[in-house]
Amino acid sequence: MSNHHDDEEVIEFDNVYEMMPPPGTIIGEATEEEMEQAANLEIRHVAFMRLQDMNIQFDGSSYKELLKDFQDFEKDSTDFWRQIGRRLQVPYEWPIRIDHANGPIYIGDTGEYQAAEEQIVEEN
Repeated sequence: MSNHHDDEEVIEFDNVYEMMPPPGTIIGEATEEEMEQAANLEIRHVAFMRLQDMNIQFDGSSYKELLKDFQDFEKDSTDFWRQIGRRLQVPYEWPIRIDHANGPIYIGDTGEYQAAEEQIVEEN
């Protein structure tokens, strides 16, 4: 995969996680609007998670409405994070997060980084 910018050298890498900084690394600063959008997406995500935890039974029409809400949330979330990734020029697959109180955009912790570090230690 090639990551090319007009005035910069071409960086070649075969794995999008290969160049990922460790969790907690600040990679950018969110705008006020991005902080607001991130907070709203987080609220919707938590609401859906709580709804799932309640294990409520839905009739057909309620299920279709809820499914539409889930699909709308996923589209809004994907569109938002793609926009952030594009602006920062980082792969969409990186687990980036926004501190929607203070503004830093940072690498989130998925456990994958720690597993990769443990693998390197085991190999050496």
